[in-house]
Amino acid sequence: MRLSRVLLIWLVCLAPPACHARVATSGPNTSTLVVAVRNDPRSLNPLLLEGVTAYTFGGLLYSYLTTYDQHGDLVGDLALAVPSVANGGISADGRTLTFHLRRNAHWQDRAPVTSRDVAFTYRAIINPANNVPERYGYDVVSAAETPDPYTLVVRLKRRFSPIVSLFFGGDSNYPILPAHLLAKYPTINAVAFNASPVGSGPYRFARWERGDRIELDANDAYYAGKPHIAHLVLPVVPDDSTIIDQLRTGELSAGFFTDTSRVRELRALPNHRLVVTPVPYFYALGFNLDVQALGDRTVRSGIAEAIDNEMLARKITLGVDDARHATRGLFTWAYDPHVSTAPYDPEGAKSLLSRDGWIPGPDGIRVKNGKRLSLQLAFPVGSNVTTEMATAIATAERQIGVDVTLRQYDRKQFLSEDGPMIQGRYQLSLFDYQGTYDPDASWLLACDQRAPHGFNMAHYCNPPVDALLREGAASYDRASRIAAYRAVQRTIAVDLPYDFLCQISEVDVIPVNLGGFIPPLLSPFNFVANWYWKYATSGRS
Repeated sequence: MRLSRVLLIWLVCLAPPACHARVATSGPNTSTLVVAVRNDPRSLNPLLLEGVTAYTFGGLLYSYLTTYDQHGDLVGDLALAVPSVANGGISADGRTLTFHLRRNAHWQDRAPVTSRDVAFTYRAIINPANNVPERYGYDVVSAAETPDPYTLVVRLKRRFSPIVSLFFGGDSNYPILPAHLLAKYPTINAVAFNASPVGSGPYRFARWERGDRIELDANDAYYAGKPHIAHLVLPVVPDDSTIIDQLRTGELSAGFFTDTSRVRELRALPNHRLVVTPVPYFYALGFNLDVQALGDRTVRSGIAEAIDNEMLARKITLGVDDARHATRGLFTWAYDPHVSTAPYDPEGAKSLLSRDGWIPGPDGIRVKNGKRLSLQLAFPVGSNVTTEMATAIATAERQIGVDVTLRQYDRKQFLSEDGPMIQGRYQLSLFDYQGTYDPDASWLLACDQRAPHGFNMAHYCNPPVDALLREGAASYDRASRIAAYRAVQRTIAVDLPYDFLCQISEVDVIPVNLGGFIPPLLSPFNFVANWYWKYATSGRS
C-alpha cells in the first residue's frame, strides 16, 4: 500500500564501550547489528504487510525478480536480466514478458528457487481469500506460466510498462514466497510460516519474541554470498525521542529515516556521518473534491496560495526537504522542473476568494451564501514534521479568512480500510506519501483508483489525465512516457487536486565504522548484504 509505505523505520547499531576497540581485521566480521523497528509486525510474511515494514522484511529475508541499484537502474535479482524490447524479454505487442531465473538461488531449507515459486506467489496475491493490502499492477497480469523451472512467462491483459518494476520488482512491496511450503494451504493468512518464515534473502529467521525483538542470522546459502555482519537484532522501539536521545548519548549509534527537524543535532553527533537522499516521497495537502467548497478550484487555489511551501521546508525540515521541486517526488525521472506549483501569494489568495463570493465576516472568517469557510485538516500523529506543518498551515489559512481546525489520527487508523482517508471522511488532509520510482502516477490520480477502490484520496477524475496515464503506461519507450507524464503534471498543476508541498529526503545517520552503505533509492535494506565493519568490533550477542 503506497500510502503507508512511509511508516518510519529506524536502524540502530548498538555497541557497548568494549565494542569500540579499533582492531585491524582482514576477514568477514562476525559482529551483531541491532536494527530497531517502531512497531512489532503482525506477520513476517510480506504479502500481509504494508509499506516500509514490508520492504524491511522483504529485503532482509526474501528475494525479488528485479531490484533498483544505487543509480536508479533496474537490475536483476533472481532474474538474470531485466526484460526489455531490446533483449527480447518483452514481446513486440508489449503484452508478454519473459524472465530467466538464476540457477544458484536456494531457499534457506536448501530447496531451489524456481519459476514455480514466482507463479505461486502471483496467484497468492490475486487470491481474494488472502489479506494482501493491494494488487495494483498484479491485476493487469492474465497469467504467469512456467515452461521450465527457470523460465517465467508473464502475460498481460494490456500493455503496461510499469509491470517491469512492479512484478516482484524494485517498486513492489512483495517478494517471492516458497511454493513447496505454502502451496498446500487454501490461504496464507494464518499459517505457521508467517511467524517462522523460510526465505531466500541475505538473512534467515532465527527468533521472534513478540512485542520485544526479532533476530536474524546471515544466510550462508545466499546466492550473492553470505553477508559480512552475521547477526541482526530488530528490537521494537516505538518512541522516536528515546532513540534520538540514545543516539546523542552513544547508546545507539545509527538511524535510518531520522526526523528531519532534528538534523542539526544529528549532524553534531561524533563518529557519525549524515547521508541525505532525495527519495520518491512527498508531502501533499489533499483536497476532498467531494466536499462542496473544495470542489471549487478557486477555493483550492486560495488555500494553496496562502501556504509558503519554501518557508515550511526551511523552518520545519531545516531545508532538507525540497519545496521547489515537490512533484519530483511523484514523477521522478519524468519530472518537469518548468511546471510551477501554486505560488505563495496570500494577498492574491484573498482577492481570489473575494471574487468567488467568499466575503470576510465579523470574525474575519469568510462566508458565502450563509456558509462559513470552515474546514477540518486531518493528519496522522507520530511525526514532528507533520504536526508542525499542519499547525503552520492552519495559521496561514486563518490569515486569509479560512478557518482550519486540526484533527489528529493514529497513523494506522488514518490509513485503515475504515479510516478517514479510504472512506473519504475528511475535508483537507496532510500526508507524507511514498510513491514508486517508476513515474506511473495512476495510483494517485486515475479515476478508477478513487478511494475506496484505490489510493486516489482526492476523488479526482479528469478523463484527459486518465488518457495520458494510460498512454504513459502503455509505452515501453522512455521518451514517450516522459512526454505523457509531463503533460499530466501540467494538467494537475491547473486542476490542483493536491497541493504538493515538498519532496522528502531520507536522512540516515550511520557510524563512520559502517562500510558498504549505499544511499537508499526506496529502502536501504536492499543493500544490507553489502554492509561490513571497516574495523573489527567484538560484536554483541
